Amino acid sequence: IFIIPNKTLYSPNYTSCVMATKRLAEELGLVQKRQVKRMSQSTSKVNQKFEYLIVLDFESTCWDTWPPAGQNEIIEFPAVLLDLSSGNTLSEFHEYVKPTEQSILSSFCKNLTGITQEQVDAGIPLGACLCLFSSWIQKLCEQYQMSFNISVPGKHVTFATWSDWDLQICLHRECLRKQLKKPEFFNYWIDIRYMYKKFYHRSPKGLAGALQDLGISFVGQEHSGICDTRNTAVLISRMISDGCVMTITKSLAVNTNKVHAH
Repeated sequence: IFIIPNKTLYSPNYTSCVMATKRLAEELGLVQKRQVKRMSQSTSKVNQKFEYLIVLDFESTCWDTWPPAGQNEIIEFPAVLLDLSSGNTLSEFHEYVKPTEQSILSSFCKNLTGITQEQVDAGIPLGACLCLFSSWIQKLCEQYQMSFNISVPGKHVTFATWSDWDLQICLHRECLRKQLKKPEFFNYWIDIRYMYKKFYHRSPKGLAGALQDLGISFVGQEHSGICDTRNTAVLISRMISDGCVMTITKSLAVNTNKVHAH
């Protein structure tokens, strides 16, 4: 996930004072640490519009300041197939992608994502990665008899991401710049961050914060694509258990007459 550092709004002394006061209040029992209470199990048995979700979370080239030239390029392409009825991950896809516009990773990028220069140097071009991913998707659709189009009888699937950045900005713009054919199934997805805010009526502090608010610990390294993807799948399973119905939140499709679950 591409991050632009936030500007400090208050002085360090002021911020330290506020945090110390908050910790003292928690110790004295004057306030409670925020955590979303688990909803009753009776609300969890709701009809979902999809039987499966493909959860993904790209990592891209990034800098602690604005890019010196070009724009963000995908360097890690992870995805997992989540069975919504069981909450189990059925399959994983994971590739490192070789950037071509800015081939040398910044120190900020390597420290943030944990991705090394050697990993991207040994990676594959984005076009080849999209071909491999499409083959993986095709095999899964055949194996689990699932479709991206709800007008087709059977089980249905769509994508899920933490925010719109992955599919609306990162992949979409890079494919346009590099004149790569983007598979149409990438044009519909569920923004889990939006669904989380809508369902729990709160704004989490990132993916790890959303999990923490539900009493779940983030497993692995934050901003590692595969770790973020797996943890997003865990979050989705919990939200569904609490009764959240997953629906499409965003579409880039030109043909709006095509039938998808909204």
